[in-house]
Amino acid sequence: MQTNNRARVGVMIGIALKLFKSVKVIKVALVAMALSGWTIMLSFEFAVTLLGILMFHEYGHIRAMKHFGIPTKGIYIIPFVGGIAVGDAPKTHWQDLYISMMGPVFGLAMSVAFFIGFLLTDNHFVGLVASVSALINLVNLLPIYPLDGGRVIKALVYSGRSRFIYVGLVVISGLLIGYSFTAGFALIGFFGIMGLIDLLGDWNRFDQDPKFKLSAYGIVFGLIWYLLTAAALVGMIVWVAALELPGSELALAVLNA
Repeated sequence: MQTNNRARVGVMIGIALKLFKSVKVIKVALVAMALSGWTIMLSFEFAVTLLGILMFHEYGHIRAMKHFGIPTKGIYIIPFVGGIAVGDAPKTHWQDLYISMMGPVFGLAMSVAFFIGFLLTDNHFVGLVASVSALINLVNLLPIYPLDGGRVIKALVYSGRSRFIYVGLVVISGLLIGYSFTAGFALIGFFGIMGLIDLLGDWNRFDQDPKFKLSAYGIVFGLIWYLLTAAALVGMIVWVAALELPGSELALAVLNA
């Protein structure tokens, strides 16, 4: 009898280990944890909205990877942090820039779609989604590695092959990290520290960067694309707040922090 029980326990443990190793199960578990945590902190409706915004943003990265034929491993939601699109490393700085930008671009498209929906329906919740989506994607464009904005700026700086500009990127990153902590954005500051360590670790390899660099035209185009996307997201936040939609002042307050 004891032998049979032990065998059953062994089988159950084996099944549990197989489930744990299943990528899909891990993804579902992470989503469930994120929804539970955000529901406790905020509300179920806002938790679902936040999850949708993050998923659509990361889907933009996945689509960009597939555009270049880069193998992808899917989207992972990290509870209380955000999301991440997992795939093989880009081979050129243009691929890195394009993949990084497509997350915020998809996010901007989502914000515009919900804003139009708000204008058509005058639904309060739809309007708030537009504002929150714009804010989350704008934060992702902060020039702090490994956020999307940091990846974009890194691709531009590394393409320029200028040691002076490289030092400037390190200094600007340090200043933004300090501001993040003083303004109460500790999580962004924490990621910024990780990115700064990555940048400093590349000091000796900067001149021998193996990735194919952007041309002068590509650098200008990438910078303009980055700035226009950020400006459009800021404009969306300000526009929604100007309509005096209750709750939309939160995004504006973050910008003014």
